[in-house]
Formats: sequence, structure tokens, C-alpha cells
Amino acid sequence: MENNFWNYLYETSELIENATNDVTNDNQANISLITKRLNTLELLYDRSFDPVDSYEAFVAVKLISALSKTLKTDF
Repeated sequence: MENNFWNYLYETSELIENATNDVTNDNQANISLITKRLNTLELLYDRSFDPVDSYEAFVAVKLISALSKTLKTDF
């Protein structure tokens, strides 16, 4: 499970990086796609990691949740 999490998170970071480098894409579409991927990560992995056993993954999910909520309210 944890390996899938890190792979999906890495793919999401690549998507974000590519979206910011590609000036021809629609920013709103990019934000929508990024938000959907963050929501997926949040839904799949919320409460999946114990901070004692997997602190890094726990913190990553917390960050994802905060970013996801911010993107939903600001855009």
C-alpha cells in the first residue's frame, strides 16, 4: 500500500511540475486535474498511516489534505 502511495504522489508531483512548465495549457484545467488527483490521494490514504510507524507518509497525507482544501476554496 505504501509503495502505491509514493508512486501516485510522485506522478502527481510530475503533473504539477509539467503543468507549471507548459504555458499553452489552460490553468483552470490544470488546477482541476491537480485537485482531482489530490482528492484521490486524500480519499484513499486518509487515516491509512500511523504517525508512529509511517511519519513521513502521515505528514504527506496531511499536506495533501491541506492543499486540497485550499484549492477547493480558492479556485
